[in-house]
Amino acid sequence: MTCTMGPSAHAISGRLRRGAGPCLAVLLTGCGGLLPPVDEDLVLSFNVEAGRPVPVEGGPVFEMTDLFDAVPGRTGSHAPTIAALNDGELLAAWYSYTGPHELDGSALYTARRPLGGRWSEPELHLDRPGGEGNPVLYAEGDRVWMFQAVVPHRWSSARVELQRSDDRGRTWTAPQVVSDRVGSNVRFPPVRTRDGTLLLPAYDELVRQSLFYESLDGENWRLRSWIRTDEPQANGQPSIARLSDGRLLAVMRNFGAGWLWVAASDDDGRSWSRPVDARLAHPNAPAALLGLGGDRLLLVFNDSPSERIRLTAALSADGGRSWPHRRVLAEGPGPVAYPAAARSPDGMIHVLWSQQRLTIRHAAFNEAWMVAEGPAEGEWKPRPAARPR
Repeated sequence: MTCTMGPSAHAISGRLRRGAGPCLAVLLTGCGGLLPPVDEDLVLSFNVEAGRPVPVEGGPVFEMTDLFDAVPGRTGSHAPTIAALNDGELLAAWYSYTGPHELDGSALYTARRPLGGRWSEPELHLDRPGGEGNPVLYAEGDRVWMFQAVVPHRWSSARVELQRSDDRGRTWTAPQVVSDRVGSNVRFPPVRTRDGTLLLPAYDELVRQSLFYESLDGENWRLRSWIRTDEPQANGQPSIARLSDGRLLAVMRNFGAGWLWVAASDDDGRSWSRPVDARLAHPNAPAALLGLGGDRLLLVFNDSPSERIRLTAALSADGGRSWPHRRVLAEGPGPVAYPAAARSPDGMIHVLWSQQRLTIRHAAFNEAWMVAEGPAEGEWKPRPAARPR
């Protein structure tokens, strides 16, 4: 089931409160039914306290490497994604292109790293006429989903597709449509809500708003809700995490730049609080939010109001109320952006990002490294990935 989108839920809910009839709301949403109003009673406290140090166990661990030196025949690589499988193996994907535009000759690639091993050579995953972009990996057991944008022209023509694998990403089903809405796109993986639903964060390149698709079986998807803010501070590219009480948090790119949007949901993503300023300096770029269990969260963002030249990881132990620990993962001179994050069963945190669009960089670290003071010896020295013979 695919829904076309109309004006914001905020606008619709306001009209309903002023007495607009359901037929008008149906016409405005274009989804064949009412979308729920904004949850005006939901209280969101995000980044409002200094916070106390987060207790951790063990010593700090940090390592960093590039996935590859170059992808043959491609001039740039961008928008990585990562999934940690149940035995600690890592699966990564991204798109590489021939340029000069990032969609010129774009194709999807994958690589994998067994626990304790090295990253494999990049393997071509999908290359069709037109553009391929923004792959998103999600894993449960041996089953892996890959969402992706098919882009026949430029980003405003994008649509969302899905492939599934039952053998840990070694073979894949043919692509199927998740959303045929023109302009729909993805950047971050879904989460399981309290009711067992997979909730996929997505966004609209045309109207510039965040979309949330739901599925019970991981195959059939329909629109559950959306978040819209006014231009020029439009939102998109939401990243979501679930807290211990089931509340969902979503951080969203601010297309007007300067800071991030954040919103919350207490009903499994059927409605959202009014989005607010996350009080974090951030340029016009996406940020990755990762749940670490309980109310612990990791946020990876470009810690600058205007430039993508510094990538920072922040740790919260209280559901985002405070972020007492921050560590710089990478600094320019070129852009270091579009992070993706996952946690492996051994507790290690894995972050990928686009390093100056020349390669995809991987940092692996634990929570003890996040709270440690001072740099560990050699931690900022990327080690080129060894090549299998």
